[in-house]
Amino acid sequence: MKIPLFRPAASAEPTAARLAQSLAGVLRSGTYILGPQVQALEARLSALLQGRETVAVGSGSEALLLAFKSLGIGSAGGGDALDEVLVPAYTFVACAEAVLAAGARPVFVDSAPDDFIPMPADFRKARTPRTRAILAVGLFGDAGGLPELADWCRDEGLLLVEDVAQCLGARDGDATAAGHAGTWGDAAAMSFYPTKTLGAAGDAGALAFKDPRHADKARLLRNHGYRDGLHRCLGHNSRMDELQACLLHAALDDFPASLARRRAIAARYLAAWSDLPMRLPKDSAGHAWNYFVVQLPGPLERGNVAARLAASGIATRIYYEQPLHLHEALQPWHGDRGALPHSERLAGCSLALPLYPMLDDEEIGYIIDAVRQAARAPGDQHPTTCQPPSRPPSRPAPSPA
Repeated sequence: MKIPLFRPAASAEPTAARLAQSLAGVLRSGTYILGPQVQALEARLSALLQGRETVAVGSGSEALLLAFKSLGIGSAGGGDALDEVLVPAYTFVACAEAVLAAGARPVFVDSAPDDFIPMPADFRKARTPRTRAILAVGLFGDAGGLPELADWCRDEGLLLVEDVAQCLGARDGDATAAGHAGTWGDAAAMSFYPTKTLGAAGDAGALAFKDPRHADKARLLRNHGYRDGLHRCLGHNSRMDELQACLLHAALDDFPASLARRRAIAARYLAAWSDLPMRLPKDSAGHAWNYFVVQLPGPLERGNVAARLAASGIATRIYYEQPLHLHEALQPWHGDRGALPHSERLAGCSLALPLYPMLDDEEIGYIIDAVRQAARAPGDQHPTTCQPPSRPPSRPAPSPA
């Protein structure tokens, strides 16, 4: 049996045939950029996010950048070149890229000792007088810490940007709770990359704002600052096309069922693997389960498990091979601030296993059995802690000039 890490619903019949008809209608319409499909999608996303005004853009990376610029963070958004944004060290590089592109400075925050996501106390410790905002990432689908972080930011006068690329659909607590990922901060950035909980068939993204004035600014910025025949400000091309918006309408129709399927698969994994020599993700209430990422005892064990699963036809992936502060291009921004040991340890231990709605019950059973065999195979040593990868030498922080 061959099981990829991800399989898009849009590629399977009868969904593919239904989408082909819808896309043909868009092509015949002759309107391909920021047309009625995009406008309708923005309205549906706004309803999903408790009425927050939503702006569709070309990618999740563009959504992050426009969030900072619309909130006035960094020199490119009308702020200061010394503005600092606290960013989790263990996340995708686009988070740091967006901060730098906005003309601000990223400050990397270590993960919690027993989790991928920093605790509110870790953000408080990293704060400086230059801190303007926090970028909170609902990594792998877990948005459990966002409400507490939002309360602290509000008390301290800090802006909160939620990166909900991996946790759209996550909620706070049980099904009756009012809070949803994307509704706690001043802005939320969404990615609709195909592997996300709400996926398109290419790059697409969106923003949601607490203050409609920030949404108005984002609409200008995404289209070269153009409105009513004039370029009101300098922006860039961050427009969503009608074809992706059309596909996302179909994905939204299936979104509740897809989330329920993800949660059901995760529940089976958690029950089946609770006795294995690996740390399982937290079973947080309201988790969206974009990815199912486990921690093995060390790099050796991770490599062995991945190789055994590959031999069984099961694909895996490492999210992420390096924390941000160790990337060569980002080391100068971390300078001599020292090690971030928990993020560095996780980079040597984590492994993503297949979890997506298109998995059928036979495939899920096959994955469960294969992981049990791979994790319990003889020959592995099982230390209690994972050793982090070696760190490259640090570089001095860049000049503020």
